[in-house]
Amino acid sequence: MRIDLKPLSIMIDDADIAEWLQICLLLSLVRNCFFRLNQGLPADETSYENAAILLYCLRWPLMVDPQGQGLRWIKNRYTDKLILVRYKSKGYLDRLEMAISRGDTLLLECIDEQLDAILDPIISRNLIRKGTAIKLGDKEIIYHPNFRLIMQTRLANPHFRPEIQAQTTLINFSTTRDGLEAQLLAEIVAVERPDLEKSKFEVTKQQNEYKINLKKLEDSLLARLATAEGNFIQNIELVVTLERTVNTALEIEQKKLEAEKFSEQIDRTRELYRPTAIRACIIYFIMNDLAKIHPMYQFSLKAFRSVFLKAIDRAEQNEDLRVRIENLIDAITFASYSYIIRGLFEEHKLIFTVQLLLQILTEKREIDLLELDLLLRNPQEIHSGSPIEFLNDKAWGSIKALSLVPIFHGLDRDIETSNKRWKKYVESEAPELEKPPVENAKHFVFDNFYKSKMFFFFRANGKVNRQCNNCVFFVLFDRIECFMH
Repeated sequence: MRIDLKPLSIMIDDADIAEWLQICLLLSLVRNCFFRLNQGLPADETSYENAAILLYCLRWPLMVDPQGQGLRWIKNRYTDKLILVRYKSKGYLDRLEMAISRGDTLLLECIDEQLDAILDPIISRNLIRKGTAIKLGDKEIIYHPNFRLIMQTRLANPHFRPEIQAQTTLINFSTTRDGLEAQLLAEIVAVERPDLEKSKFEVTKQQNEYKINLKKLEDSLLARLATAEGNFIQNIELVVTLERTVNTALEIEQKKLEAEKFSEQIDRTRELYRPTAIRACIIYFIMNDLAKIHPMYQFSLKAFRSVFLKAIDRAEQNEDLRVRIENLIDAITFASYSYIIRGLFEEHKLIFTVQLLLQILTEKREIDLLELDLLLRNPQEIHSGSPIEFLNDKAWGSIKALSLVPIFHGLDRDIETSNKRWKKYVESEAPELEKPPVENAKHFVFDNFYKSKMFFFFRANGKVNRQCNNCVFFVLFDRIECFMH
């Protein structure tokens, strides 16, 4: 017997998740297509776990929510029953006091790392008068048992006081790659294939309804059995009801299986558009990491999605689906790059461009990760001395390390046997444009990228060093020159 030990299966039921993901359709008059909307919860495992923890945790939840996705889900879930208060806004303490006395659910958004000391009794639930009141500043407020506090911060990596972390349940609602990829895939399919997304909506709605109905039938069945008195067999009404409930449950289960099969067929068609969502995810997370270079680089997910949707509209149409997807990828890449690059300082544009290129080539498996690591780390083998006149010991150690890579196997021996030609080649004005002077060329496969790696290790003097660096970046920008222009 297989036992599911996933944390999510222990914390929550499938029917509860189905309620979170109940989808409604909104017909856009502007775009004339269907969009999927739910309570705002991204469709990935991490988001499900976060939602389950938030709903059932014993300590007040504290959401780390830089993109606002957790906030959107909370608003949609509680609707009008939620009191939304911005931290340190005018009169926020008065609204907090009112929520405590009435037993409301209050969301305190955009909190800082340093919270006011006046909130400590509320966060720690330091009740007085035998649990009937709480102190807020100089006031004693009647504490309603139904009161619930949810805190949210927009900071990506906050550092709260240890006591705050101990007294709350920290929940990280930061966007995950899987969650964002699912969202962007749904949006692009909604634009490109509204009929397909409509079918997906209907099937998903049916699946969720089946899960909810099955849960209700199970609860009803258990409740009848628990409250039944006397002999079950002699209670004809109970037996008939139980039989009807079981038959209904079997019918729903059968419909659920059919819906799942149809959903798989739809998903196979939707998967054709996944490369566009993958490319958009790569760009977004590189963009999001720019804040590590300079704190001024703050980009919102909402703005990025707007750029994403505009790029889809501007992409060149084509009846061939493969060509259309390539056009979409190019349009999304160009639009996103143009949007991001104009907000960067000049010295950071090169870093972003190289990062973007390397991530794209790695995702397309055009770059070997081991070879890339070799290029970036510049490892060296320790030797007594360089046998080559124009290479110092450090450069020769790098060449020996490079020769251990299969594609450069035998490079050190070739340089030793024909060092004059290699010296002339390395010291030329544009070595990246010339053919390497290998004696047995068939053993070497030198495209521009591998040339750049080779020259990166030819660090004998200042002139060669400059040529090496120029060569490396020449190759990188050769592959991404459409972005630069």
